Amino acid sequence: MTDQTPYLRLQANYIGRLGVEVGIFVAVDHLRRKNLLTPEEEDLYFDIDDWFREHLPEPPFYADGNTLGAITWFKQATTAAMLTRLTPLRDLLSVHDVRCDLVRSSNPGKLIYEDQYQIGVIPSTRKRPSPLPPGVTLGPTTSGSKRHLARRPSTS
Repeated sequence: MTDQTPYLRLQANYIGRLGVEVGIFVAVDHLRRKNLLTPEEEDLYFDIDDWFREHLPEPPFYADGNTLGAITWFKQATTAAMLTRLTPLRDLLSVHDVRCDLVRSSNPGKLIYEDQYQIGVIPSTRKRPSPLPPGVTLGPTTSGSKRHLARRPSTS
């Protein structure tokens, strides 16, 4: 029997500034901004982030820095290949002792956005930000590619 839960989210095991567990991209970006990634890990992150920015529509609530506090969930029916592309980021978080879980939900919050691959929701509950992994700081992430923020010029 297969799980018919329609929505999936890869998230770290700590609560971010939005009062929910941070998503996989934000968790890796926290490590990047704290200079905890090797140059090779940083390049891997940029490559995967750029691929998703090219192939996944960007919800409009990110345009203003996400003042709504929305989060995104993948649609299980259309994103199996995308989830496979995230395995290296899950592995990267594991190397840095940040747990990343695949969570499922039928009702992750108030729907405010939907496309073929994902939904954007306002979470029904929010929690207080939790202690972060050692060396990680919270802060907003930027829209668009982060490759220009690299500590060194890209070799790709």
